Amino acid sequence: MKKLKLLLPLLIICFSFVKAQNNIRITSYYASNDKKSYYLAWDIKTGKSIQYYWNGKTNTWVSFEINIPEQPLPGATGNIMFDVYYDYKDGKAYYIAWDTKGGKSIQYYWNGKTSKWAAFEINLPTTPLPGATGEVLIKSYYSTEDSKAYYLVYDTNGGKSIQYYWDGKSSKWMPFEINLPAKPL
Repeated sequence: MKKLKLLLPLLIICFSFVKAQNNIRITSYYASNDKKSYYLAWDIKTGKSIQYYWNGKTNTWVSFEINIPEQPLPGATGNIMFDVYYDYKDGKAYYIAWDTKGGKSIQYYWNGKTSKWAAFEINLPTTPLPGATGEVLIKSYYSTEDSKAYYLVYDTNGGKSIQYYWDGKSSKWMPFEINLPAKPL
């Protein structure tokens, strides 16, 4: 019985450690203008992140002192996720942070004038996938063919999705009228 009493706290501590380790995610992009790979690591519960790049002179990964705000998505109730696309035309990376519960998001860009990451004033709709019943995930990409960014917003419960594109005429993100099937699998 004593062994069982000692084993129980040990199992709780181990489970807590393993559970905490499952909160880390990483995304990356390659910047062709400076020929470097960049990685963003973050905690999905808090959104706190650190960006890294490879320093070829010292052969080490170096973390940036200035990162995306520590609370990138105020009021998030689900997990906080990030994705990134690199715009080859303007040579910049754009991060989107979103709440997996509902899909509210904020897009960030590097503001060279202030030397800080800044949030765009115009983002995807607050509820980019009405009727989602699972976690909302977002995949971003940049098309070099038409020099535009796109977001695919999808529900992990069934796969329903909506694809968005930037409409320069209306200055807002617009959904495509034709999307993948509501149940793609």
